Amino acid sequence: MHSIYPAPTVIDATDNEYFRLMIDAAPTGFVLIDGAGMIVLVNRHLTTLFGYDEAELLGQPIETLLPQRVRATHPERVRSFFINPSVRPMGAGRDLYAARKDGTEFPVEVGLTPLSSTKGMLVLATIVDISERKNSQKQLARNRDLFNAVVEAAPTGIVMIDMNGRITLVNCQLEAQFGYSREDLIGQPIEVLMPARLRQSHPEHVRKFFTDPTTRAMGAGRDLYAARQNGTEFPVEIGLSPVHLADGRQVLATIADITERKKDETKLRRANDGLEEFVYVASHDLRSPLRGIADLIEWVKEDLEATPNPKVSQNLDRVAIRIERLERLITDLLAYARAGSSQSETLAFDVRDLVERVLELQPPRAGFEVTLQVPELHMIAARTPLETVLRNLVSNAIKHHDKDVGTVMIQARSKGEFIEFAVSDDGPGIPTRSQDRVFKLFQTASTAERRSSGVGLAISKRMVEAHGGWIVVESRDGERGTTFRFFWPATATSPSTGNAL
Repeated sequence: MHSIYPAPTVIDATDNEYFRLMIDAAPTGFVLIDGAGMIVLVNRHLTTLFGYDEAELLGQPIETLLPQRVRATHPERVRSFFINPSVRPMGAGRDLYAARKDGTEFPVEVGLTPLSSTKGMLVLATIVDISERKNSQKQLARNRDLFNAVVEAAPTGIVMIDMNGRITLVNCQLEAQFGYSREDLIGQPIEVLMPARLRQSHPEHVRKFFTDPTTRAMGAGRDLYAARQNGTEFPVEIGLSPVHLADGRQVLATIADITERKKDETKLRRANDGLEEFVYVASHDLRSPLRGIADLIEWVKEDLEATPNPKVSQNLDRVAIRIERLERLITDLLAYARAGSSQSETLAFDVRDLVERVLELQPPRAGFEVTLQVPELHMIAARTPLETVLRNLVSNAIKHHDKDVGTVMIQARSKGEFIEFAVSDDGPGIPTRSQDRVFKLFQTASTAERRSSGVGLAISKRMVEAHGGWIVVESRDGERGTTFRFFWPATATSPSTGNAL
């Protein structure tokens, strides 16, 4: 009968000088044991690995290198191996551990090779410390668990697709959004989540994305729609991120259901339309009778010229003043309604030229000086509403000043995608408790009676936000001066429309 195992290598393990040189130079641990399981040879790497001197190991049972918990059963394994020796890894499918001289354990990989020598059958064991490999595997497992936990906990739907446009991963949120189970989706084309009217052209979009993948929002400037399992469509917002994996590049997509946001936007748009319509009606229906009342006052004053009564004349003047204020209020309301909805032509211009034009058209009153700290800056934006905001802020700074002389400073500087404007004054300041209401309609922080409707700052805030910016007020209690600081996009974008996922 022929053995299925290769013939053992014949070597004189104690006398062969080349064998000794070879194993001492090896980067892995070598230990040679005889048929009784006693150590007859170790190499330099093994003594370093386990922390022993060579003399401490020679003649000792191989169990010296094992953890205490497995030493009792190991001699039987040695005996079984010598009965049927073969070149093979030890403990296939099991985690193996060795023990250093100080008792610390570490994971190992062990290979067994039978050797025939003049002193009988020997076994050469190669021992490799795989602690780093195990740590890497544990870290990979932790990362995988963390990734899965993050994906499942995400508040938006997540789907991953491969280069063929096939779904490889979904999370529970996406299952809830679309009404599918993940078993129904894995392996399916991504088009299964899209309205039927858009499916035919989408594979080409996937191909183009994989040609030049970038992290970005999908369909910027367009309305995107997805389709549930029952065919109903809903508006979505999608973010795309390329992911590089060992088995190839994939794309991770986050899908947010924005149905509620779209409803809110529709309500807001209707409210704005209603406000504008109301103001137009008020402008038309109120101004005519106001003009009539003003004319009547003039006629009454003319009739009283022959026998003027100082008290009556004073009251008529007060009525005329109130009519004038009411007309100004109607004009301000109309401007407020237009501020958030009117579209202005987008132009390229120099910021300093714009500021100087504002001051030329509306110079400060006598006693006030306006200084500029505006470097050469260029914008592509709606010029008219920006001029309106600056004009309102400069006018507001002078109007609410508590002295007949003062200084206003206008500053501008680049802040990434925005231009930061600041209008500062040396007036009485705005108390902290009043700062929350200065931008509200018909509100003013001034305690003195002034001819102000309290609409100018509300219009400024509405215009700034309508064009993608924001505005804040800065003033400290107990200190003079107020700064209104606002940020306006340096380059305007023109939105487009369309439907595609």
